[in-house]
Amino acid sequence: MSAIRGAAFAAGLWASLGLAYAAVFAILLTLGQVVAYARGMRPALDYSAERRPRFTRAHFWGTVARTIGYTAAALIRGATMRPVDHAWAFAIRLRLLTGVVTGIGIAVNPLIEYFADNMPERRLGVFGVTLMLCGFRLQSVQYWLIVLRT
Repeated sequence: MSAIRGAAFAAGLWASLGLAYAAVFAILLTLGQVVAYARGMRPALDYSAERRPRFTRAHFWGTVARTIGYTAAALIRGATMRPVDHAWAFAIRLRLLTGVVTGIGIAVNPLIEYFADNMPERRLGVFGVTLMLCGFRLQSVQYWLIVLRT
C-alpha cells in the first residue's frame, strides 16, 4: 500500500519534474511510510466513527511526521538532482499541501464513516446507483468528445 501511495505521488510529479525525479521521490516516500508503519503509525489509528470531526494528539503527531517526511524527501531529491529551481520553496509548498490535506482528511473521516455506517439501506442503495450512473457518464465522455469534434 505504501508503494501505491508513492506511485500516486510520482504520477502527479512526473509531468512537471520528470520521470527520474518522480521515481526516486516515490521510492523515498515508500520507504518512509514503511518505517512509519513499523513504528506504529497506521491508517486506522484511533479509529472511531463519530458524529463530529475528530483530531487526536496521535493524529496531530502523525500529520507532523508525514509533513516532515515529505519535506525531507523533497529536499533529499532536490539535493541529488536539480530539476526544481528553488528546492526549498518546492519542499515548503509540498509540506503545506500534504500537512493541510492530511489534517483535514484525518479530522473529517470519522464523520463520513459515521454517516455511511448509519445511512438507511434504501438511501445507501440510491447513492450507489447514482455513483454507478456518474461512472457511466464519465466513461462516455471520451466517445462524445470524438463525436462532437468531427
